[in-house]
Amino acid sequence: MSDPDTFWIYESGIGENRAMLVSQGVCAKIRIERPGDAARSGDVLDAKFLRQWVPGQSGIAELDAGEQCLLSPLPGGLTEGRTVRIRIVRSAMREQAGQAKRALARPAEPGTALMRGPDLLEQIDTDDVEIRQVAAHDADLLGAHGWHEIVEQAETGRVAFAGGTLLVSPTPAMTVIDVDGTLPAAELAKKSAGEVARLLSRLDITGSVAIDFPTLESRASRAEALAEFDQNMTENCERTAINGFGLMQVVSRKTGPSVLELLQSNRTISAALQLLRLAERTVGTGLLVLELHPAVATCLRSEDSWLYELQKRTGRPVELRTRGELPIHGGLASSG
Repeated sequence: MSDPDTFWIYESGIGENRAMLVSQGVCAKIRIERPGDAARSGDVLDAKFLRQWVPGQSGIAELDAGEQCLLSPLPGGLTEGRTVRIRIVRSAMREQAGQAKRALARPAEPGTALMRGPDLLEQIDTDDVEIRQVAAHDADLLGAHGWHEIVEQAETGRVAFAGGTLLVSPTPAMTVIDVDGTLPAAELAKKSAGEVARLLSRLDITGSVAIDFPTLESRASRAEALAEFDQNMTENCERTAINGFGLMQVVSRKTGPSVLELLQSNRTISAALQLLRLAERTVGTGLLVLELHPAVATCLRSEDSWLYELQKRTGRPVELRTRGELPIHGGLASSG
């Protein structure tokens, strides 16, 4: 029987689906999915092998939709132009600088059928936890449980707690978390260790993560911080000890971008999707006016299916009014 105090909230939005795990009234996780044609983790697909990347070890394969992925290891005897069945193990990613990382794939096991990997709703519907699906005309359960504050954490990479701050920076190689604060070093390290563990789960930060705690000369202080991390870490991972310089590394399986990486990779798209959510929940009739930064307006006009979906869902005509003085995330929605 499911715990009534633990449940998922799921919202199918325009261009973006959102989920939040609430436990004991507190947000434990948020997850974001932006549907599209790109391959996702768990897909089993046929691809055309284009060329070797690292001879004998990895190569580039192209999917039917034109997306390229990095295939490793290479099956024996695979030659250019041949079709190979692959399994996607990590979806494509885009870094803040705009550079794209191809999806990662492995050869599928012999006899594996073609299939799509689980979408967000299927991913959260895997255990005995209630899923509460909400629509725009329902109460804003996501907002009521801190959605906007947590999204701001992901967008800024800044997470404040009593006595300290976590500064989170995604890099091409790993995610780096710097601990800063006014508490004594041992106390700050112990307190921040629990905050780091909860943050990794909350924002789906996986792969290689380096945490820079205060320098701790005492082994006992380092042990206390590690115990605090372990007590609060709910995801499968491996970690190192905290060395004398305060550094610790956490490693876990990465199947796609974290919430932080997704929201920071293209801030204009993120702002456009947030504005669409606001607009869909704007009460009123008649003309729906969106006042927005010119870059966000350009984004929405290039994705005209999003505006069409907004008009369809609200039953209202939509007008975009650009205002250069507005910040990227400062869009407004109102009845005209």
